[in-house]
Amino acid sequence: KSPQISVNEIEKPDLSPNVMCTRMASHLERGTAFRRATMWTMKQIMEAGAMGVQITISGKLRGDRSAFEKHVAGILPRAGHHAEVIVDEDIAHVKTAMGLIGVRIRIAIKEKLIPEFELIKDKEENKKKAVVPVKKVEEVEIDKDVKVEVIKIEGNEN
Repeated sequence: KSPQISVNEIEKPDLSPNVMCTRMASHLERGTAFRRATMWTMKQIMEAGAMGVQITISGKLRGDRSAFEKHVAGILPRAGHHAEVIVDEDIAHVKTAMGLIGVRIRIAIKEKLIPEFELIKDKEENKKKAVVPVKKVEEVEIDKDVKVEVIKIEGNEN
């Protein structure tokens, strides 16, 4: 019996939470400051084209007491269907001189967005599109107390 093994290269390793967790763990094992490693990892992920990233690092970070820190960049859905579809997540554990440290990376990937779901980049641009010019055509008197204005919305033929 000979087992068949197929190896595929990861297209964008910076968008893979598994790869980035392993990289960050190796930085922490070598003695890099945890905040520096976190910021470097976040920068790499965002430059690779991620929609958002959240890195949670927990354990004995500074002293005898365990603590955790969360660092977030970009847009990262946390609940609902979009969070399940768009967000990939992985966890790595690192043994340091201080104790055990856990690293959790969540990455939201733009390519996994559903076509109907669209990000709004410029809010002002969308507001300008929403404004429709209106013209007052005539004023009609129904009763002696009630006046009605007839208006025409430009772009419509009604």
